[in-house]
Amino acid sequence: MQTFPVFDLGQFETASAAQKKALGREVDHICRSTGFLAIKNHGVPQAVIDAAWSKAKAFFDLPPEEKQRSKAPYKGYPYGYLGPELEALAKSRNVDTPPDLKESFNGGPLRVPPGMKDPEALAFCYAETIWPAEPVGFVEAWKAYYAALEDLA
Repeated sequence: MQTFPVFDLGQFETASAAQKKALGREVDHICRSTGFLAIKNHGVPQAVIDAAWSKAKAFFDLPPEEKQRSKAPYKGYPYGYLGPELEALAKSRNVDTPPDLKESFNGGPLRVPPGMKDPEALAFCYAETIWPAEPVGFVEAWKAYYAALEDLA
C-alpha cells in the first residue's frame, strides 16, 4: 500500500522563525511532489470531524433519488451533489478517459467576506450551496466542520 505525507502542524506553533521557514519549505516540497498532504495536530476538534464523517456517510447511504434532490442545478455549478459519471478528473490533465465513478457533495463558504465585490467570485466561489434535507443534522455538521477548517486556514 502506498502512503502519503503527513505534516505535523503542531510543531509550527513553537518553532522559531528559521524553523518556520524550513517547515514552509517542507510543505512546499510535499505539495509540489505529491499534490497534497494530510495534517496532524491541526486543532480541529475530533468531535467535529467525527460528526462530519458520520453525516457524510449517512448522506451517501441514501437512495440515489434522495441525493439527487440536492444536485447542482447545472453542469459546472460548484456546490451541491454530483452523482457518478458527471466528472472526469483525468480530462483536466488532457487524458481522455471514461467519467469518474465517484459521487461527491461540495459546499462553499459560509459567508461572503466583507467588501467582496468581484462578480466572478460572487457568482462562483460564493454561490449558494444546495443543501440536502436528509440526513437530519447534515447541514449543521457540515457547517461546523467548514468553520473549523476556515479557522485552521
